[in-house]
Amino acid sequence: MSTELHQLARRSTHQSTNTFVEDGNPFEYQEGSRLDPNGDNFNARAWAKAVMNFQRKDTHFLERSVGVVWSNVSAFGHGSGSDYQKTVGNYVFGLSTLVSKLAGRKSSRIDILRNNCGLLRPGEMLVVLAPPGSGSSTFLKTLAGETYGYSLVADSHINYSGVSYEDMHSRFRGEAIYTAEQDIHFPNMTVGDTLYFAARARAPKDIPGRLSPRAYAEISRDVIMSTFGIKHTINSNVGNDFIRGVSGGERKRVTIAEAALSNSPLQFWDNSTRGLDSATAIEFCRTLKTQSEICGVTTAVAIYQYVAIVISVLSTDHS
Repeated sequence: MSTELHQLARRSTHQSTNTFVEDGNPFEYQEGSRLDPNGDNFNARAWAKAVMNFQRKDTHFLERSVGVVWSNVSAFGHGSGSDYQKTVGNYVFGLSTLVSKLAGRKSSRIDILRNNCGLLRPGEMLVVLAPPGSGSSTFLKTLAGETYGYSLVADSHINYSGVSYEDMHSRFRGEAIYTAEQDIHFPNMTVGDTLYFAARARAPKDIPGRLSPRAYAEISRDVIMSTFGIKHTINSNVGNDFIRGVSGGERKRVTIAEAALSNSPLQFWDNSTRGLDSATAIEFCRTLKTQSEICGVTTAVAIYQYVAIVISVLSTDHS
């Protein structure tokens, strides 16, 4: 009997906590609650639910959710059969390539994607499983509009819930983002300044809770840093291969956090779990699933490792 009462008490407490999360203003969180990004009890899923429920009460709030459909997508580039890493000794071999270009000779065509078709509905997640060199990065870049360095076949068709490919990547740039595998930052900036700038640059026009842009950006920065466990690096330089900064795994988490702060409704991630430990990789996948389920974000992820972990996370309900 005591065990049953204990279970009922726990269930009642869980329900009352959810009611508070749904009805309260998340930006006026209580210290130490599940919505406090600086506390030990912070819960990223509870925060996302609270923010979305609070924003939906605003008559001016426009929920952004978009899907993508593509058909006959073929991509190709041009290259030579051999190339050289330029050094003093072999630089002269590059003169033949230069002469061929000046003479108007085209290099050989290299097909990367061939007649690719698919549909990704708003709020869905797509896991791209492919070995390196098979064109998964080109596929994600193409859907995100990052086609620099290669070309699409003329009859390739891509549409974003009624928005054409040209309009999406000219009038609505920033609504579809591509996160590359490499971590490129300003190395002398601190992690806190880097993420604050990312949050401030994408602050909405009508900020919920009547916050100032600075306060909104600071809270968003603290939330994303708590989500990925990098609160302790807020005053550390990001660094790179030549300037001392945070570790490689922490720099990767900064890259993920910076992209997540864009709040883009269409996100493409290229092997973003590279260099991460398994616990952080799980948290990354859970964050993507939370964005898809609660915020309606459409996500495509190319991933090489932790396949079993990712599939188990994406197929499990964490409500």
